[in-house]
Amino acid sequence: MNEAELQQRAEELELALANVFESPKAPAISSYDEGTRIFLQVSWVVESHADTTLDSRCAFTLALSEAQFNRYAAMDTAQRKAFQERLAGWAGKTFHEKRQNAPADDDDCAVEADVPETLFSEPQAPQ
Repeated sequence: MNEAELQQRAEELELALANVFESPKAPAISSYDEGTRIFLQVSWVVESHADTTLDSRCAFTLALSEAQFNRYAAMDTAQRKAFQERLAGWAGKTFHEKRQNAPADDDDCAVEADVPETLFSEPQAPQ
């Protein structure tokens, strides 16, 4: 797969994560390739102020291995769409679970997590 197609696949994942977290302003989404891992980061406003420099933000960084990203990139359109939905659901759940389990005095609103292999498994159709 050429570089342009790989970039398009990264953008698909970014868009899938764009609406996971409620925010009064548009989230900032980015991705970067570390060589062996691909990172996707979503940052959103949780408390907005007239002066945007005072906005409170949270961030969630997801890491995919290069093999996971290549597996995603090789999926057909329907498989990629289903994966995006699983990823978005997992991201929202994981962020909130990690924040709930954080120490009570922890004001840090940044969470990192590795994307689990289980998200790549197609759910079985009901019989």
